[in-house]
Amino acid sequence: MKNILIIGASGHSKMIIDIIKKNDKYNIVGLIDSFKTIGQQVYGYEIIGNEKDIPNLTEKHNIIGAVIGIGDNWTRKQLKESIQIKNPNLFFPAIVHPSAILADDISIPNGTVIMPGAIINANSKIGEFCIINSNSSLGHDSKMDDFSSLASGVTIGGNVKIGFCTAISLGASVIQNINIGRHTLIGAGALVIKDIEDYKKALGVPINKIKNRSSNEKYLS
Repeated sequence: MKNILIIGASGHSKMIIDIIKKNDKYNIVGLIDSFKTIGQQVYGYEIIGNEKDIPNLTEKHNIIGAVIGIGDNWTRKQLKESIQIKNPNLFFPAIVHPSAILADDISIPNGTVIMPGAIINANSKIGEFCIINSNSSLGHDSKMDDFSSLASGVTIGGNVKIGFCTAISLGASVIQNINIGRHTLIGAGALVIKDIEDYKKALGVPINKIKNRSSNEKYLS
C-alpha cells in the first residue's frame, strides 16, 4: 500500500481515517497538526509533525500523498495551497466510503471526500477538495464547485449549482434549479427555494434572513 498523511486531527479526520481503513488502499503513516502536540494519539494514529515538517516526513517515509481532514472550506483551501507550494509533487487522493452510492457516470476528483451513505445522482459534477458528508444527497445534473461542501443529511434537488467554497449546513434542503453563489453559507435546517448570491449567510425555512459574510468567516466550532 502507498503511504499517505492525514492533515488535521479533528473529528473530521477521524471519519477520513475510518474510510481509508475500510478501503484498504493507503497506509496512514501519521497525522499532521500545527495546533496539537506531536506524539498525541488520535483515533489510533500518532501526530508526527506540523505543516513545516511535511517535506522531511515525505522523504523519510516515502509518502506519496495526503488527505486534508479539515471541514471548514476556506481553511481547507488555504491549507492545500500552502502545502502545495512547499510540496509540489504531493498527491491528494479522493476518498470514498464503500457505502456511498454514485451514479455510473460520476467521477470523484483529487482531494474530495465522500462520507458514508452519501448519494450522488446522474450527470452531477463534483469539484476538487469537496466534502459530501454522511447521508447527504446531490440531485441529478447538479454541480459543486471546488472546496464546496454538503454537511450530514443535506438534500440537494436536481440541476442545482453550488459555488466555490460554499457550505450547505446540517440537514438543509435545496429545491431543484437553484443557483447558490461563491463563499455562501446555508444555515442548518434551512430550505432554499430561490437563488442565493455570493458571500451570503442564509437562514430560515424557507430562507427569510440573508446577511453578508466574508470568505474566511468561520462556521464550524
